[in-house]
Amino acid sequence: MILDSFSDRFGLARKIASVKPRVAQAISDEFFAKHPEWIDRYGERGRQLCTADACFHMEFLAGAIESGSPESFADYARWTARMLGARGIASHTLVENLAQLEKHLSEALLPEEQGSVSAFLALGRGSCADPGSAISQPASSELDLTRHVFLTAVLGGQRQNALNIVEEALHAGHTQVEIYLNVFAKSLHRVGELWEMNKISVAQEHMATSITQFVIAAIYPRMVSTGSRRGTMVVTGVAGELHQVGSNLVADTMEANGWAVRFLGTNLPSASVLAAVEESSADVLGISTTIVANLPAAAELVRAVRSKLNGRAPRIILGGGAYRFAPQFAREVGATEIFDLREALAVFCG
Repeated sequence: MILDSFSDRFGLARKIASVKPRVAQAISDEFFAKHPEWIDRYGERGRQLCTADACFHMEFLAGAIESGSPESFADYARWTARMLGARGIASHTLVENLAQLEKHLSEALLPEEQGSVSAFLALGRGSCADPGSAISQPASSELDLTRHVFLTAVLGGQRQNALNIVEEALHAGHTQVEIYLNVFAKSLHRVGELWEMNKISVAQEHMATSITQFVIAAIYPRMVSTGSRRGTMVVTGVAGELHQVGSNLVADTMEANGWAVRFLGTNLPSASVLAAVEESSADVLGISTTIVANLPAAAELVRAVRSKLNGRAPRIILGGGAYRFAPQFAREVGATEIFDLREALAVFCG
């Protein structure tokens, strides 16, 4: 049974968050008591990582429940199974952890809440058996070769080469918007896939992101805005959101197409975003959310804006990977719609 009411799902998500530290510790203690060989294999650090992983599972579970999308948790389970498998940890370990999670959470939940949690976790456990492949084939474009060599440069730490590659694409007549869509966005998506498969280290992933941000900043001053002034837009992440490049791409692209954009970055409390919206009299508020675990923060921000500004509230749009399996989330929390960058361009700049 999955709870139908958004308020019920919201309450359940908050309850899961409130017991997270205690339940995570219980899962870790129980797992290492049952599998003492893991102490020999991973030591005390392994116990700490097990506790941290249990916290992540609950954060994603809470976000998926609040969004009303079991498939979003299933997708998280598939991703986690692939990521652990690439690091030599069999999927049955994750299945066991999710079963432990259901057992320990049930002690703190009402019967109807237990049924909803069980439905999400059962789908997650089933997804572990067939996590699939993270490898995808991007659509072809005139910038395929540019993207390939740019990806090689950012993974190799070649900051100047990465900038030179993009400079050549600009000189060849490609627009910044084309480069944002077909080079930056797709390259970073591939970086995420490579990290997930344990083909690159977290240091390489961070380096690739950092170099991409460097190139974005380097070419930003040459961005040419269209002559028409369309309105004012605030673009931001939410509290807990650490991924900023996607929202950066949106902000720059909207600015290039006539919008006066205030890009706030990410990991901001709702009060700070609300102050920026009020001060700028924004026509549009764009909220970027990359991971499902941050959906509650997005919902909190939307509610805060609606509550404080009422009829003066801007049009609120959502974007990012967290909404892939929750298309109804915007309507439920009072936002207007969910867009990716291409859709936002068509709607706001067409």
